[in-house]
Amino acid sequence: METSVKHDEGRGRFDLYADGKKGGYLTYEIYGGSLDIQHTVVEPEFRGKGLGEILLDAAVKYANKKGLKIVPSCSFAAKKLS
Repeated sequence: METSVKHDEGRGRFDLYADGKKGGYLTYEIYGGSLDIQHTVVEPEFRGKGLGEILLDAAVKYANKKGLKIVPSCSFAAKKLS
């Protein structure tokens, strides 16, 4: 499966595409030196294929690049980052 992630910094969002279809998204807010991961959503047809982890990895790399602490408000992110 071919995947790509597009980051919309203005909207606080990462969109993931799998085989040319929208496969999911991750939303966040930045405040007080932290990147708060609020929601991670993978479309039903793509679940169980590691796409949530791809989105989370993109967000973590972005936070590290910007020197931000990660706050995982999203239950998926909290579980994966613990």
